[in-house]
Amino acid sequence: MNQNRKDNDLQRAIDEITQKGGQQGGAQKPAPAPQPASMVPPAPAANTMKLPNVPAPAPAPAPQMAMPSMPMGGGFGRPMSYGADISKVKEAALKELFPIMDRVEVEPEKRFLLYQEMLNTMRDKAVIAPAYEAARQIRDDKVRADSLLYLINSIDEMSL
Repeated sequence: MNQNRKDNDLQRAIDEITQKGGQQGGAQKPAPAPQPASMVPPAPAANTMKLPNVPAPAPAPAPQMAMPSMPMGGGFGRPMSYGADISKVKEAALKELFPIMDRVEVEPEKRFLLYQEMLNTMRDKAVIAPAYEAARQIRDDKVRADSLLYLINSIDEMSL
């Protein structure tokens, strides 16, 4: 399958989700459309990534650190228009994930990798401190050293 078709399929899925989310307030998962008895639902893709089950977050007080602004008027329950640029979807998802990272239950190495992805994408200095705390919790000395070195280099790049 070529990349253009993948992008088009992904965009259609995003558009469908945002349209359904906007119609239902975005807080509930839309019910699957009824299918005729003669149709067999497609098998799930073999290479889908399973995410940990995380309970829906309760409304939290405003974060104390400066947060990056949401692009293109996005927010909870409001559809966002991205066109074919899925990198904007990734950036928006990382920005929404950042203030609730303490609720994500993952190993310290994976937590640091998430913060590393946030640093690469958002280039926000507010990510440095929680990334450092995640790196400090890594048990493997080599992985911890590589993580700390990455942070040092990122801080140097941001300070220029």
